[in-house]
Amino acid sequence: MFGWPLKSVPMWVTLVFLTAGCQTAPNGQQSVDIQLGEKQTSASLGACQGASQHDGYIYLYGDAKPGVIRQYMFMTGCPPRLVFTGVEIALTFHGQNLINHPTGLTWNPEFGTYLGNTITATKKGTIYHLDWPRLLIDRNLDNAILNTIDDDLAVQGCRPEFVRKGQHWLLATSDYGQANNAVRYYEPAKLIDAHRTSEPGVLVQSIPCGPWVQQLHWIDELQTLLIIQNTRAGRGWQVTSVAPWMLHDYRKAHRLILPGEDELEGFTCLSADQCVLVTSSRNNNITFGWLRWAVPCRAESRRRG
Repeated sequence: MFGWPLKSVPMWVTLVFLTAGCQTAPNGQQSVDIQLGEKQTSASLGACQGASQHDGYIYLYGDAKPGVIRQYMFMTGCPPRLVFTGVEIALTFHGQNLINHPTGLTWNPEFGTYLGNTITATKKGTIYHLDWPRLLIDRNLDNAILNTIDDDLAVQGCRPEFVRKGQHWLLATSDYGQANNAVRYYEPAKLIDAHRTSEPGVLVQSIPCGPWVQQLHWIDELQTLLIIQNTRAGRGWQVTSVAPWMLHDYRKAHRLILPGEDELEGFTCLSADQCVLVTSSRNNNITFGWLRWAVPCRAESRRRG
């Protein structure tokens, strides 16, 4: 549910992922290579700010006026395409643009739906706990906000993503700033009633990471966190892959620099070996990619055994 929809992946794709798609990774860490492919333009998003997959749909969200979430179906083929379903959610509250710079849309069967908002002018991050079924019905935020949390521990904005440590789910988020960046792990049970992330018991762990983080993407099947970043302020494509509970400093993790020169904003897996990357550009803002994983030797041996 939180990585790729494996039930929809043909068996040959799964076998490619487990054998030919894997190589040995250094230092017990997952690492990934991405081959970029076809591009597509999706309008009406403003500057696209992220991509998420849920219940068989792809959701892209952007800073159009008002802020917006749009629902797509992934259509395989040559070329592959994202096809708009007609479902569009305006991030307004009683007619006013509330979440104008959406950053991070994530779901969990126990703790529900969260969406971040990053105010560029003030660098403030706000995390919204949302009633997702109501949001899909109303197509606005009028009756869907369950709680609003000031992410006052953030350096610059917030990008929520559910991750799993053992059997325990945490809500991760990170910053865009140049200095003092970290991936912070919050206790979702505390976020139900919290008003600030600095309240006692909300922060579980904070681990340093590199700058210019645009989105986090958790692949539960691999226990791997992908940190989607720019290589410099507002430009460049970088994906950092982390086995999060093995490192105490994500700046030492495997970094993949991709050839994109505009502003990479988001990423989500479409299947075991396909992904989509989105940028803030108005044209060709969607890029399809092919994934090739390197796995630790012990993990690879267990799979093949």
